[in-house]
Amino acid sequence: MSHGKPISANGPSARRWVAHVDMDAFFASVEQLDDPTLLGKPLIVGNSPLPMERLRELAAEAQKLPRMPEFIKGIRGVVASASYEARAFGVRSAMPLAKALALCPEACVLPGRFERYRDVARTLRDVWSEFSPIIEPMSLDEAYLDLTGIELTDGPIEGVGAKLKARIRETTGLTASVGIAPNKLVAKIASDLRKPDGLVIVEHGRASELFAPLRVRALPGVGPRTAEALEALGIKTLGQLATASEMALAASFGLDHARSLITRAAGEDDSPVQVPGIPKSISKEETLVEDETDLHNLKSLLRGLADNVAWTLRGDGFHTRCVYIKLRLLPARRAWRPEGQGFGRLITRQSTLPMPTDAGQVIYDTACSLLETAHKSTGLASGREMVRLLGVGVSALVPNSDLNLLATPTQHGHHDAIPLQLPLKAVRTEGNSLNSPPQHHTSLDASMDHIRKRFGFGAISFGTSLTMRDNDDGWREIEKK
Repeated sequence: MSHGKPISANGPSARRWVAHVDMDAFFASVEQLDDPTLLGKPLIVGNSPLPMERLRELAAEAQKLPRMPEFIKGIRGVVASASYEARAFGVRSAMPLAKALALCPEACVLPGRFERYRDVARTLRDVWSEFSPIIEPMSLDEAYLDLTGIELTDGPIEGVGAKLKARIRETTGLTASVGIAPNKLVAKIASDLRKPDGLVIVEHGRASELFAPLRVRALPGVGPRTAEALEALGIKTLGQLATASEMALAASFGLDHARSLITRAAGEDDSPVQVPGIPKSISKEETLVEDETDLHNLKSLLRGLADNVAWTLRGDGFHTRCVYIKLRLLPARRAWRPEGQGFGRLITRQSTLPMPTDAGQVIYDTACSLLETAHKSTGLASGREMVRLLGVGVSALVPNSDLNLLATPTQHGHHDAIPLQLPLKAVRTEGNSLNSPPQHHTSLDASMDHIRKRFGFGAISFGTSLTMRDNDDGWREIEKK
């Protein structure tokens, strides 16, 4: 039951409200919006190194088998987004394409157009800012909005939620599911309850009533293993979890985690809606068409990945102090298994730079050095292991506006700004004039950025780079759902 608005000596005071806005099947919905012939059809936006025509061929071949396999052999890649028509077959975001097409072989598979999705996301941010200046984006299509006090100016919270959804549809042509509650946790769960195009308002004091019948997996952060452990204790619903014995849970999860589970299962959450600060990292990765061991080919792939990371870094106004690579290694000798997920290992290698940089050449050279080290220290050199996935990333980001703070004092007490690129001796020779001075790298990056801003990232690249697929901006992104 509603507790009504608190009353102060000076009249009604502001109640805390948080909205969680989650766009419905965002990438797939944008594709259906732009191509109405896709409406009503199962649609997958997929991140795959294979051409879409080849994916359809493999799916058609699998359909001829006496029994449809759980995974379709030969298909690699990941589902970035699935329309609700595809979800009816069990297809979900982040699912391997090999499984998705086995579940729904008739699905239309499209490569992602991430520049287009970002354009729509910018429009969404503008709409959200009409309702609150305090916005915490969680992804391109998902955000928390602090609506505290909005009832005092815009009327009942139910009307505010309806207006928010209407503005989103009016400006983008898309639908959103919105949960509004006294805190972020409850708003997040509420937005999932009536997808797609839902609006759920949870009044103050009603969270425990809403949570009680929900399965424990509905609680963010509770994965399959935690749910299995809870069920072993006879706990299947959030209502049971909220009233569970703290000590009984502590035996399985530890005291701190046990307390957190019980508190959150009761709908308690005091975390604020936070305007984002400096991102933790920027990365790009590629799933290879064929497993690879050749160091030269891997370096060629690194060229394009590092260039894309540096382009994003410059576009976002940052320099970096740390470069890392990510490799998924699989045994060279192995039997193909339908699940396709139970072998191999993921490794990372990182290096801290002596000076901040936003130069693609420096990031590439550092990544190559890390790759060489990994090549020697793993089974790649002997041929015992092969690379399935290759990624490059940067962390320890420094805003360009803060670079002057990194100046170093001289013996006279003055400050000299440190160079923004690595010293010349750190730049390795690889192919062409890569031993050019840092100023050359800055000029070259600026020239390439100018071209890409007009024609897209794929309009120009280094001659030594090798890519498996170019999806507008060239790379992979996963829609959070």
